[in-house]
Amino acid sequence: MTWFDLSVPLRTGMPVYPGDPEVRIASALTVEADGANVLSLAMGSHSGTHADAPLHVGDGWAALDELPLSLFGGVAEIVDIRGVARGGAITAAQLAGIAPAGMTGNPGEPGNPARILLLHTGCAAAWGTDEYLKHPWLDAAAAQLIVDRGYRAVGLDALSVDPSSPGASDGRPADGSFPAHAILAGNGCIIVENLTGLEQVQRAREAGSDVEVFLFPLNIPGADGAPIRAVARRLPAPELQPAVLYPTALQPTVIRALSRQEVQDAADRLVAAFAATDTEAYFAAFSPQATFIFHPEAQSLGSRSAYRALWDNWLAGGWRVLECRSSEQDIQLLGATAVFSHRVATTVQIDREGGRDTSDERETIIFSRAPDGSIVCVHEHLSACPQ
Repeated sequence: MTWFDLSVPLRTGMPVYPGDPEVRIASALTVEADGANVLSLAMGSHSGTHADAPLHVGDGWAALDELPLSLFGGVAEIVDIRGVARGGAITAAQLAGIAPAGMTGNPGEPGNPARILLLHTGCAAAWGTDEYLKHPWLDAAAAQLIVDRGYRAVGLDALSVDPSSPGASDGRPADGSFPAHAILAGNGCIIVENLTGLEQVQRAREAGSDVEVFLFPLNIPGADGAPIRAVARRLPAPELQPAVLYPTALQPTVIRALSRQEVQDAADRLVAAFAATDTEAYFAAFSPQATFIFHPEAQSLGSRSAYRALWDNWLAGGWRVLECRSSEQDIQLLGATAVFSHRVATTVQIDREGGRDTSDERETIIFSRAPDGSIVCVHEHLSACPQ
């Protein structure tokens, strides 16, 4: 198993946020004089690679020890934003492609996001220089997008999610406030700063591997922040499922079994596309041979093309999704096929005059891995929930 160290070393005189306590590490005891080596450590709570608690920017908000440990570990969703200018804003448009964070835990029980968002700015290369202060930062819309996608932990290889010097020219309000911190922390999100080595995570993801990230802080009661040892590991690929074979002219192709996370990801993408009335993204998720059954309307459509024609007709009449909420999710894994079901409450505009209709239904979607490795929906069944 491959492990990645994503933490900067703690050293005397190391870089700190302007105005923060300096780091001082010295010998307190020695083997020669005292029988043991012991170091004396003096530093601020936001020294080196560290986690910000919501308490950092809001009195009365949660301290680190009040947050569930599950927030500090998860599968990495990494975004390459090395193209953003030094000192420039990271916008919502640049983060629009991030997947929903997903949830851990059993259906119907409280859970936490399954993913941790990592922003690869490339600023780690400037660590220890004045250039490190000129880092990209999140504008308010980007911070809100992160929260809206369900993330409650975000880390980056830069000094801060806000500009590190006041002044309107670099996006920091003249009053010295921290807008991105306030949006993230105000929604219970932990912020990890001064990461390093994110190119290792990015290479692993580009090679097709999932990467699990661990960002556990020191256990300091009431802490607004604390240093962490940020590490990550490449996760093994799901086991092959030999029961599903697609023969070729030379040899059969073994199709990998679906993992729970893959099914959750596919379902999240589908629900997000439906909620946005994103026609292309929505229908790209279905096999051309997919079937659709809707009750109590008693409509049964035999193919994606037939459903697409119905969808286009709805859009032409003014139909669009106003709100879509998913809950009570369940996943059954059946090798290279899986059954996903959830309760979905949807409010739609049904005509150009603004008429509305609200439904509360149970949706069952069957996913299957195609021979090319992609995950497609092969059947959708929607029925009214009993009142």
